[in-house]
Amino acid sequence: MTVDCTIICGAPCAALDKNLISGFVIAADKGLDYALKAGIVPHLCVGDFDSAGCTVPENIDCIRAVPEKDDTDAILAANIAVERGFKQLRFLCALGGRLGHTLANIQMLYGLKKRGIDAEMYGEHERVELMLNETKKFARFNGYLSVFAYENTAEITERGVKYQTENRVFTSDYPLGVSNEITEEFAEITVKGCAVIVEEYGG
Repeated sequence: MTVDCTIICGAPCAALDKNLISGFVIAADKGLDYALKAGIVPHLCVGDFDSAGCTVPENIDCIRAVPEKDDTDAILAANIAVERGFKQLRFLCALGGRLGHTLANIQMLYGLKKRGIDAEMYGEHERVELMLNETKKFARFNGYLSVFAYENTAEITERGVKYQTENRVFTSDYPLGVSNEITEEFAEITVKGCAVIVEEYGG
């Protein structure tokens, strides 16, 4: 995925992969700690900074929010990125830790997708994106590929995987697509209808 904005969030993160940093960089709250520790100076930092341990350096633009707000710090950062014209977003340190934060970030992906924004999220061992009425290829890797219906139902075709499907209906109340494996150079997933969450887990 081509990325024009990287947003560093605050989920548990042992070390940032600098190879994943691309485009305009925004640090959301505790994401600033991770960025500075990795030697990355973000273009902008955003949040209420109730989690960050460091002081915001004077040379970094900062948009501060009050803790009593509806938007999470990740959503604040995403909205700013979209307002500035970015259309391909990558969220780092966005999975794991508190389940509530992970679920909130997945809901954020859905909201961005409905606005026509492509986004992907990374945790320490996994990558997540959301698909809607589209076909995508996924390169083979050593781990598991899971596909879940996010809305009520979705018609899914999976090729190049151990457990293939052809126009099979997935539902949001049963995890039919968990823990598949890519067996060819690329897997191809086609989604018809509702949104689908795709997780790549590398272990």
